[in-house]
Amino acid sequence: PPIEKMTPTFADVWTKFLKGDKAYRDARLKMLVVCREGPWIVKKIIGKGNAPCVLGSCIPLEYYFREPTEGKKAIYEVDIVIGDSKLANNILNMVQGHTAAMTLAFGYIIEGVSDAELPEQVMCSFQVHHMHLKQCQPLPPIVLDT
Repeated sequence: PPIEKMTPTFADVWTKFLKGDKAYRDARLKMLVVCREGPWIVKKIIGKGNAPCVLGSCIPLEYYFREPTEGKKAIYEVDIVIGDSKLANNILNMVQGHTAAMTLAFGYIIEGVSDAELPEQVMCSFQVHHMHLKQCQPLPPIVLDT
């Protein structure tokens, strides 16, 4: 939503995140994964989904932000570079054979570290249902100037 429609607490946390440097963002962006459906081994690997992890502490992140301008929407993109993380690659290798039988829910949170930044709020969330990896098409190139 536009910043005017956010709660004051989240608007402050979001603004600090956008204006912060890479180290600040890496220390704040958290992901919570819940295996809603899937084989026991996947649930064991992913865990119970009650403790979000700070992504930048274990997986390289790349940030692409563009403020809105006349005729152009804002872009706020965070790429999770799984290929550069041994931990993420190990987890992916263990679960990729089971993806067609899984439903995973992902939530992203900006960590609040002071009382003024609490309570934390989920920034966005989505679910992936029964993904068939061999049928996935590559993403088309993104043109940022449209």
